[in-house]
Amino acid sequence: MKRLVLWLLPIALSAGQARYARVGDYDGNVQVQLQAADDWQAAQRNLPLREMSWLRTEGPSRVEVELDDGSVLRLGPDSLAEFSDYTRLSTGQRITLISLDHGLAYFTGAAEGKDTLVVAVPGAQVTIHQGARLRFEARDPWSQIAASDGVARFSSPTAEFDLNAGQMVKLDPAHPARFVLNREIPPLETDRWCDERDKVLLSTTSAAHVPALNYGQADLDAYGVWIQTADFGAVWKPKAPAGWAPFRNGRWLWYDGLGYTWIGDDAWGWLPYHYGRWMLLEGTGWIWAPGDSTVFKPGDVYWLKSAKLVGWGPLGPGEDWKPPAAPRLYLNANTTYAVYAPESLEIDPASFASRPKEPLATAAFALALPSPPFPAARLDAVRPLLRAASSRAVPVSTETAYEPPPSPAPSEPAYVPPPQPPVVVVNTVQEVPVEVDVPVPVYLGIIVVNPPGYKAPTPAPTPKTPPKPAAPPPQPKPKVPDPDKPVK
Repeated sequence: MKRLVLWLLPIALSAGQARYARVGDYDGNVQVQLQAADDWQAAQRNLPLREMSWLRTEGPSRVEVELDDGSVLRLGPDSLAEFSDYTRLSTGQRITLISLDHGLAYFTGAAEGKDTLVVAVPGAQVTIHQGARLRFEARDPWSQIAASDGVARFSSPTAEFDLNAGQMVKLDPAHPARFVLNREIPPLETDRWCDERDKVLLSTTSAAHVPALNYGQADLDAYGVWIQTADFGAVWKPKAPAGWAPFRNGRWLWYDGLGYTWIGDDAWGWLPYHYGRWMLLEGTGWIWAPGDSTVFKPGDVYWLKSAKLVGWGPLGPGEDWKPPAAPRLYLNANTTYAVYAPESLEIDPASFASRPKEPLATAAFALALPSPPFPAARLDAVRPLLRAASSRAVPVSTETAYEPPPSPAPSEPAYVPPPQPPVVVVNTVQEVPVEVDVPVPVYLGIIVVNPPGYKAPTPAPTPKTPPKPAAPPPQPKPKVPDPDKPVK
C-alpha cells in the first residue's frame, strides 16, 4: 500500500481544479457521451462537458461549445470530436487537447500564459499560442486545416511550420509525407455562422462585471440587466416573469467528483448557477451576485432530504450555512421539490406534483446528497479509437509541484542525429496544386532528444601517439689481428 501511495503522489500533486466546458447554441440532432460507459444523450444547453467527453452532430446539425479559458469550439454537420485532454495542473496551467475524428470543426481562441492548446485531426495537429481562428476538416481519406486569422504551429510526422492567416494545409493521413500548402482558403456555407457567433461573443458588455469568468457572458447581456446595489455592488437581474425562482427550471445530473450538478433550462443558466450566489431583495426581486470565486460549483443550494423526497433552494451571498440550522433564504415557497431515489443519477423536479405543507416534519436539512452506486460497467468500458489518435498531452513545466526521478545514465554514448529542416511545399499556382512525396527518414540506433538549452559536453582531447625513437648510429667493427703478421 505504501508503494502505491508513493506512486500516486506525483499524479495527485500535478492535478488541479477540474475543468468544465459549456454546451451553448446548437441546432438539430446533437448528442453527448460524458463517459465511455454512458449512453449517448441528447445535448442540452448549459450541459457541462468534462475531460474525455464525446460530442457529435448528425445530418445538418451544428453546435457551439464554450471553454473556461474563453476559447470556442464549433462542430458542423456529421462531426465527432473528443475532449481528449482538458485538465488543470497544480500550478494553474491549463492543458487542452481536442481531437476531431471526422467532420467539420471551427476553433477560436488563444493560449494564456503557460497554457497548452492543441487541436488534432487525423495525420496532424496544430498548437495555438496567440489568438487564432481555425477551420478543420477530417474526411476520408484526407484532412485539412485552414487559418482564417492569427498564427498556429502545424505539426505532422514529416513537417513542422507556422500556418499563417490565409493559408490552408491538406494532407493524406495514410501518406504523412504528402501534403499541400495553399495560399487561399475556399469558403464554406458554415463560415458565416462561425463569424457571426464570434462577433456576438466578443461584443459582450458583461465582461466588465465578470472579467475572470470567460464563458457565458453574452447570455447575461441578452437575458438580463446589471444594477448597482449598496450591499453587493453590481448585480445581475434576469428578465423573468413574476413568481420565478432560481434552481427551479432544470434538473440535477450526477457527475463523478463533482456531485449532483444543476443543468438549467434557462437560456442564460450557466454563470449564475455555477458561480456566485442568489439573493431575494425586497422591491427588486431575485438578483445574482457574481462574487470573487472562480471555482466551478455544481450549484450552491441547501438540501432537504427524506426517504422518497428531496428539496433544495439557493444560498445567500456570503452565507456559511451548516445544518441543522435553517438557511437564510429558506421558505417553503422558495424550495423546489422532486421525487428521490438513492440509485438515481438524475433528479428532475418536473416529475413532482404537489408541494408538502410541512416539509420539516418529514425531511431534514443536508449539506449534500449521498452518492449513487458506482456503475460496474465503467470498470471495463472502452471506446473505439479515434482517427485523430485520442491521446493526452504531456505538458512540460519548470514550475510543477514535484520533480520526476532522475533518468539513469546511458551505458554507452548515444547517437544524436542532426536536426532536419522543415519541409514546406508552397502552392504558388492556385489552379494546379503541387504534391510532393518526401521520404520519411529512417533512424538507426538510439535517439536522444535533449531539452532546450542543453549543451553537449566537450570531449576530452585524444592523446597523441609518441614518435618512435631514432635508430642508433652504426658502430665500427673491432679490428682482429692477423696471426701471420708479426706484432710490432
